[in-house]
Amino acid sequence: MNTAKEITSLINAVRDLCNVGICYYDLKDFFHYNRYGVKNNRGHYCDFCEKTRLLEGGREYCDKSDKIEAIRLAEEYKEPFFFECHMGIKELVVPLFQRESLIGVLFVGQCRSTIDNSAQVRQGTQRLNGDCEEMLRLYNKLPLVLEKDLLNIGKILFQYFKTQIINNELLPQEDNNLTVGGLASAIYNYIENNYKSPIFTGEIAKKFHVNASYASRVFHKKYGITITERISLVRVNHAKTLLEKTFAPINSIAINVGFSDSNYFTRIFKKRVGVSPQQYRKQITAKEIQEDE
Repeated sequence: MNTAKEITSLINAVRDLCNVGICYYDLKDFFHYNRYGVKNNRGHYCDFCEKTRLLEGGREYCDKSDKIEAIRLAEEYKEPFFFECHMGIKELVVPLFQRESLIGVLFVGQCRSTIDNSAQVRQGTQRLNGDCEEMLRLYNKLPLVLEKDLLNIGKILFQYFKTQIINNELLPQEDNNLTVGGLASAIYNYIENNYKSPIFTGEIAKKFHVNASYASRVFHKKYGITITERISLVRVNHAKTLLEKTFAPINSIAINVGFSDSNYFTRIFKKRVGVSPQQYRKQITAKEIQEDE
């Protein structure tokens, strides 16, 4: 699954769960969302917003409000903030930065808040020579969402995108134009940053739009081991650190380094280290006691 599809999946899930409108403006095409993202997630497409754009001058007002004013404020705030569009609809705007550069904006809302903005809707509709009763009807159909809930949704989305931005810096591009060496390095970094999750050679290959056999061949040529071996090695190395520095149960360590089955974890660990996780921990403890004496 590529990043654009992951973003679509998350936005759809949060929208369905929380009954809010969510749209993502990929300003620098950082995640290629303008090409691969679902249209309804790339703009304001609720009935109220679509009807507004059909009014006289409506699209121009919407573009000025969302694509100019909200983005200008996002540059200044640099953190989630509430924004009221020209028709009185309140949304939470979540700025997304890569270092100091604004690369995207999330709009969370397309809903009614606890403050009734019917007067602003009527005023905006009159300015656009629209049917006030029709626009008020569409306004009252919008879901009612508390501001604190919008903030919480914004926090979840912000943390997700923050992680994806970091990952995308390590994996600079998702199109199939990486050099052979660049592809191998990108796969290496991807494993290091995603070892806790279920990852397989086929999934990684899809991430970079290549077939699995090619990805395996390129990776083995540069690092001398298979992708599967590298995943296993990274997980075991992290497990060793946890065994040395924590008292966490073996099954908990297994889960936290990407193994869903603790028995399988034990087999892989023993194969690579020569002893079971329990024995490894005992050896480390005995060594520390000797050093203290």
